[in-house]
Amino acid sequence: MDYFIMSNLTFEVSFPISLNTFLDNYIHNVQRVDKRVEEYAKDPNIENIHDIRTAIRRLEASYQSSPKQLQKKKIKKYVGISKSLFKLNSEIRDSDIILEKLSHEGQIPEQQLGPLKKLLVRKKDKKLSKALSVAIDLKKLNVPHPVKDSNIYKHDKMQKKLTKKYNKIVNNFASRIEKNLPVVISDCERIEELHEIRKDSKKLRYLFELLLSVKDKTNENVDKDGRISEIKDNDIHGVPGLIGTLENIQDVLGVIHDYDITIAYLKKHHKYEHNGVENNIATVRKNKYEQFVQYCKSDLLKSGDGFFINKYGIM
Repeated sequence: MDYFIMSNLTFEVSFPISLNTFLDNYIHNVQRVDKRVEEYAKDPNIENIHDIRTAIRRLEASYQSSPKQLQKKKIKKYVGISKSLFKLNSEIRDSDIILEKLSHEGQIPEQQLGPLKKLLVRKKDKKLSKALSVAIDLKKLNVPHPVKDSNIYKHDKMQKKLTKKYNKIVNNFASRIEKNLPVVISDCERIEELHEIRKDSKKLRYLFELLLSVKDKTNENVDKDGRISEIKDNDIHGVPGLIGTLENIQDVLGVIHDYDITIAYLKKHHKYEHNGVENNIATVRKNKYEQFVQYCKSDLLKSGDGFFINKYGIM
């Protein structure tokens, strides 16, 4: 049976992004990457790897949605090297995740875990060496200032350019999520689409954060779960809810992705006898996927007419 389904990511009007707020966030996001790189270079532990990755994602959101007048050579180079650092740290994180899953939930015997662990550690060390080299290169650059290093002309003209580009990118990500949701809910093996929703949700979340002032995102406005709890600007009243929804999607799909990369790693190294290890991982992954489907059906997806509408049959 077919139903018209739309998620609560649906919106019908352009978001009133403020140029001044955007520029404040842009500058703040550059400075945050600089700070995180310094901490990461001193100690590339799990926490600092996470922090540098999220800082780079936020900077990328600023750069991607900014008018071309704010994408000059210095900031372009800084963002480019940052993205290289992000990719390397993603691979480092994957090695840690795979080893953790095999050691605990995979219930893999120690004699079989040993050879795989050596491969993972060797790969991680190689990537970490490259990542630290890239971090040093990034530290050597003069930290760019998006406004001072750019030619800002009439405020109103720049505001129109920002509004147009920002909303175009937001709509593109939201449309992709809406398009892929029915696909992944109907088929647990659509791993690529699940991965894309996770990435798009993360990128869209960081784009929505650009609507909020730096003050809105300070500790006094964040609740015990890390959600932004107090927004005084009526024009962006619904934004914290959207960010919260995207965080939920991102979190649960992130967990599923961790199992998917572990399963893929086991298949790649099929010469090892795993004695049901892959089945153990796949079973947990199946349970997490079913929780995601239930979340979509009960909390995320709502019947009705709206701007983004997909047809999907629910049993």
